[in-house]
Amino acid sequence: MNRRWIAMALFVCVFSALLLARARDAGAAGDAARGKAIYEKHCLVCHGPQGKGDGPTGTLVKPPAADFTSEASKKKSEGQLLETVEKGRLGTAMGPWKGLLPPADLGDVLAYVMTLRK
Repeated sequence: MNRRWIAMALFVCVFSALLLARARDAGAAGDAARGKAIYEKHCLVCHGPQGKGDGPTGTLVKPPAADFTSEASKKKSEGQLLETVEKGRLGTAMGPWKGLLPPADLGDVLAYVMTLRK
């Protein structure tokens, strides 16, 4: 009987983790039109108008701002990009935006960034 409870608890944990991961990816889907305005206000200065990392300060920081049109960037999943937006990147000028912008705005910015990668 004890093994049965352990197996059920393990199943519930794994299933819950999968649901949470799926919900997070679904939450990342935002409105690109709203995201463009947020991007222009907060991100353009480094990442540039087309997301090439060529904004006014994007080429001055070390390492340079990310180029969303690069092959390396295109290989990153939406989840990876959202994590970068939320937590920032150590050793770069990219700071964390989680807590500074509402979650919906982060999803909207991500949706807009995804349009720049095409």
